[in-house]
Amino acid sequence: MNYRPRYHLSAPTGRLNDPNGLFLDGTTLHAYYQHDPCFPHAPKQTGWGHAAASVEAPEPWRHYPDALYPIRGHDAHGCYSGGAVVDGEDVWLFYTGNLKRDGERIPSQNRVRAVDASGPEGGFYEHDAANPLINGPAEGFTGHYRDPQITRDAQGWRMVLGAQREDETGHVVLYRSADLASWSFQGALTFDTSGAQPGLSPDMVPGGYMWECPNLVTLRDHATGEDKDVLVMCPQGLEPVLADGTTHYASSDQCGYLVGRLEGTVFHVERGFSELDYGHQFYAPQLLERDGEAIMLGWMGLPAQDDTPTVAQGWVHTLTLPRRVWLEAGELRQAPAWSLASVPPEPAREGFGSVATLTAGEGTYALVDSSGAEVFRVTYGGGELRLASGADERVVPCPAGDIELIADGCAVEVYAGEGRIAAASAVFGARDARWRGWEAR
Repeated sequence: MNYRPRYHLSAPTGRLNDPNGLFLDGTTLHAYYQHDPCFPHAPKQTGWGHAAASVEAPEPWRHYPDALYPIRGHDAHGCYSGGAVVDGEDVWLFYTGNLKRDGERIPSQNRVRAVDASGPEGGFYEHDAANPLINGPAEGFTGHYRDPQITRDAQGWRMVLGAQREDETGHVVLYRSADLASWSFQGALTFDTSGAQPGLSPDMVPGGYMWECPNLVTLRDHATGEDKDVLVMCPQGLEPVLADGTTHYASSDQCGYLVGRLEGTVFHVERGFSELDYGHQFYAPQLLERDGEAIMLGWMGLPAQDDTPTVAQGWVHTLTLPRRVWLEAGELRQAPAWSLASVPPEPAREGFGSVATLTAGEGTYALVDSSGAEVFRVTYGGGELRLASGADERVVPCPAGDIELIADGCAVEVYAGEGRIAAASAVFGARDARWRGWEAR
């Protein structure tokens, strides 16, 4: 059976989840990711995998040895998600160490220097002797305190973490540093919505019992030329909401963003919460600032969806394609980082599913496998986008424009409405992912 994609990153073996530690070396994108190499045959041992590929042209990912392993006292139960920082000649990886003791989760924030990550060995990883840099949660928060992401602004380095208060509500907390080594707790972000316009989702600011994988980036709005802060986060525990014929928060593990400006710990919301991806499998994205825009990878999976046909092949889950993300009139837009027209029309190689792409206008398109069976359907027009995977159909408001469709092994992505709507779904044919192509209906 051939489900493995050619251009979407999948782990050689085991379980892949959140993308971590994105950084660019020229036009080469380095992506670390949560990796449990022994899944499903042994207890969970989550560390960081490592791969690299061009961000400008379609090419298979080059795999390196894993970079982080859960073997230290403060990370004995997992090297959890985090980000990367390029500071001069240094590349630093930041991650959450997970330790469980007497039923208590003890999180810590740690850094590792990546030496020669682009070299043939895939780098050497020097753990800071001062780790943990942040040991445990701040007062008033639970052990759900993780996923450091670091960027720089006019005040220096800033770190955001996903967090849960003791009242079991989700939050993003902020730390600041002058040297990437000593970090000062600033507090939990609060949200001023007094001047906000609504986003695409029912809530101006979402609820939930935990906010995971926050990203705080500054992007330049193409329509106005202004720099805006964009806060991406993953609220867990939202209930599905039916509004205007659209099902929002179809999964209890969601991802979305706010647009505004950060002052101290107050995020002044200018555009309320919008879901970032409307497909069937998307979570825990990571954004890397680049020339006023961002490169983004997301996990094409969800926390409770490990039972897929690829487990029999020894691996599970992929990441999305690298996406170009930009801000346009207060809305995030997304497109593949490289043109679908540049995908070479080569036959599928042994061990890989096939690749099918289409750029078209409004209409109905079915992904058809080699036997002629329809396995996924997209209907675009009349101000909406319909995505049907078996009996699970999603309906999303979407303006007119071109639609881009890609099926790469089991990984399917849809981009519509001039980039306003993106959708990622894992799709499995009856026997494999040998696609006859996208066919108009």
